[in-house]
Amino acid sequence: MKRLRNEAKNVSNLFPLVEKKPVGRDDIVFLLDGSDGTRNGFPAMLDFVERVVEKLNVGENNDRVSVVQYGRDAEVHFYLNTYTTREDIVDSVRGLRHRGGRPLNTGAALQYVRDNVFTNSSGSRRLQGVPQMLILLNGGRSFDNVDTPASALKQQGIFVIGIGTRSSDIRELQKISYDPSLALSVSDLLTVLMHQPLPSNSWVC
Repeated sequence: MKRLRNEAKNVSNLFPLVEKKPVGRDDIVFLLDGSDGTRNGFPAMLDFVERVVEKLNVGENNDRVSVVQYGRDAEVHFYLNTYTTREDIVDSVRGLRHRGGRPLNTGAALQYVRDNVFTNSSGSRRLQGVPQMLILLNGGRSFDNVDTPASALKQQGIFVIGIGTRSSDIRELQKISYDPSLALSVSDLLTVLMHQPLPSNSWVC
């Protein structure tokens, strides 16, 4: 556990927004693959989210966070305007349960977050010029097409980072990510926390 805590400090290197200014002001949505294929790895996903949230400056006028889980369809666990403290977000994340289900429809999930989460009514401040970020944690190849919804997110100015396991399709993640270089494939999601801290210069704003 001590090693896990120490290596988790490097999570911020994945996200320039975490360290780019003393007081963050970003809208960040985590899209978690909760299909049958990620049952064993789901706790690592939640731990990843928690470690990143702990480094954010959460607040109504600072960083806002939303978490969505998907498999065959998508479900919002909480919106960008649901919680205004880091503690409430962490408590909610710790209480999430793996949904399961198949097939994995990543394309539909991307469209869902665009239409239902990155909106003014759900707490998005895109129209106010606040940076929008989507962090996809994915454990397999999508059953549906991701091209159109991925393009729509980019056209809307949403900064997407795709992180996948060895079962993911890296080319698919590259299509989804804002820039192909932002797609990351690891042997296991826990690797991000425990074994392979990434250098900050491997990511661009």
